[in-house]
Amino acid sequence: MHRYKFHFTAALLAFGIVSFLSSYASAQEKSIEKSSNQNVIKESEFKEILSKATENLKDKTYRLTKTEENFADRNAASESVKINILEIIPPDKRREVEEVKSATKKTRLERIWDGKNLYEKKDNGEWKKYSGGGGMSQSITSGKVTTTYRFIGKESLNEKNANVYETETRRVAYKLTQTSQYRVVYITKTKYWISEDGHFLKTLKESEVVGSNSLQRETEVYEYDANIKIEAPIK
Repeated sequence: MHRYKFHFTAALLAFGIVSFLSSYASAQEKSIEKSSNQNVIKESEFKEILSKATENLKDKTYRLTKTEENFADRNAASESVKINILEIIPPDKRREVEEVKSATKKTRLERIWDGKNLYEKKDNGEWKKYSGGGGMSQSITSGKVTTTYRFIGKESLNEKNANVYETETRRVAYKLTQTSQYRVVYITKTKYWISEDGHFLKTLKESEVVGSNSLQRETEVYEYDANIKIEAPIK
């Protein structure tokens, strides 16, 4: 009888501990979820902020440095790096330098548009002149896409006060093989640092596939510099 009571009491005690831990974990998850949800903003609000920042670029002389890195293993060094430097002088002058570096490849391409003609130089070659611009391309993605918009808070970036926003996009796609179908989840998180007067300062975009250790990272840094000069390199 005493042994039965002992086992019964121990069972109740164990059940109580498990219940307490489950309740605690559940409360913690709800607390984290609630905290995360508190930062969520409406899509329309975010798009209005982004639209104003884009509009503010139109009359600005600036330099945009974009760095793209590809990691087969996000905990190791990148396999390739592409750096794109874009300089803009309103209303119609622009300079672009693109450098690609990997273990097997190193290229450099520079283009200048002086408002009338396009000039191009590859690697250490000579400048060439073209009477025309370039075209635009579109990319198409498939699958179900959901996006969440958040206001992260305020930070200081290069001695400027910035509002920080984040978008998280999840895309669920189904891939087909000859014998089966499998589900793939793509996640892209992008952070935006926008100054208090509505100008882009920096963006950081990271893309991954759930279950994979690979990662793609894109960083954009904006510099507003009235001293940028863009001139035709040849006549």
